[in-house]
Amino acid sequence: MSHTMEKKALFIHDHPFIKDKATGLLYTSGNLNSVLWERYLKHFDSVTVMGRCKTEEDVSRYHPAEREKVTFNLFTDVSGGADYFKKRKKIEKQLIAEIKKHDVIIMRFPATISVFAAEYCIKKNIKYVGEVVGCSWDANWNYGGLAPKIMSPYSYLKMKKAVKHASAAIYVTEAFLQNRYPTSASIIAHASNVIIPEVEAEALPKRIFKIDHSQSSDIIKLGIIGNIAVRYKGYDVLLKAVSALPARVREQIRLDFVGGGDPTYLKGLIDHYQVEKQTTIRGKLKAGKEIFDFLDNLDLYVHPSKQEGLPRVVIEAMSRACPILASSVAGTPELLPIDFLHRPGDAKKLCQDILRVTQDTALRKKMAATNFERSNKYVFSVLERRREEFFKEVKEVF
Repeated sequence: MSHTMEKKALFIHDHPFIKDKATGLLYTSGNLNSVLWERYLKHFDSVTVMGRCKTEEDVSRYHPAEREKVTFNLFTDVSGGADYFKKRKKIEKQLIAEIKKHDVIIMRFPATISVFAAEYCIKKNIKYVGEVVGCSWDANWNYGGLAPKIMSPYSYLKMKKAVKHASAAIYVTEAFLQNRYPTSASIIAHASNVIIPEVEAEALPKRIFKIDHSQSSDIIKLGIIGNIAVRYKGYDVLLKAVSALPARVREQIRLDFVGGGDPTYLKGLIDHYQVEKQTTIRGKLKAGKEIFDFLDNLDLYVHPSKQEGLPRVVIEAMSRACPILASSVAGTPELLPIDFLHRPGDAKKLCQDILRVTQDTALRKKMAATNFERSNKYVFSVLERRREEFFKEVKEVF
């Protein structure tokens, strides 16, 4: 009886997991949840996850991160920023110990911990997989504050080197990140890390019906989804654009912000642009039905972000046949027609786009159909097949 060797995978990223103070169980605010590990467990016998960890008392808004065959070895006292460098020796020691115990090393970028791991692997000639989900230059430059801006060129070059030397690389974009972070890997693939189930055929006819039955005097519902404390999401651009609309249109607008995070920064902006009457901060909605219902209710989804890989929520909105306006950042032009994009930070163009789209029923129907059609490329089954091929090859080669 042939017994195949057990293969153990190590997954490395900066992601801050959240530990429940009462139970000690781990949760996540992002998509590194218990379901995601399936992606690797299909190919490898076990997965060890390395990231950061902070303890909180209320974990009700988060998703469980743990599952069978997944072990966590997290950095509990690394808070990001300069901390990575102050504690680099300690981080590297913990990383190296785990790298030595595993057969397949998977690093997600951008991430400082992943860069440290890559530097060690390059030095020791150890193969590794690079998952490229965003741009480190954009992430640092748009983070807010001077220190991250100063770090941008450094972190960009470090990530560039790490991706170049990977033995296998998988990107979330079709071209944008590939051009910015080329690789000499022998195994290369691209698959967005979006998880939309099969696209519901009903979404388009429902949307067309909604548009056909709208009156020019109706309230116009705009929405945006993202962590409301994060400055690079472009909330300032959106609020500036809304405040510059002609009074008649501005009075019809209702703008909903959905997402977790501290609302202080956003409230300050709403105040500054004097759009209190137009805006509501809705807090977090659960992925899946709650988000889809929210999107179905909107007339227009707006995504003015200044930094992205491939924006997941834009693809979700496309799958609900939403008319969408967005910034032209990163991989977004791979998703939407150029007419409906503005340069990051260009509130004037966004204002003109909102005006044009909200006043033109035929245009909204055309946008709905185009977006819905394009979202089919990002259905889970299609992307999952590509990922499976990729990791199957990794398993054979590593």
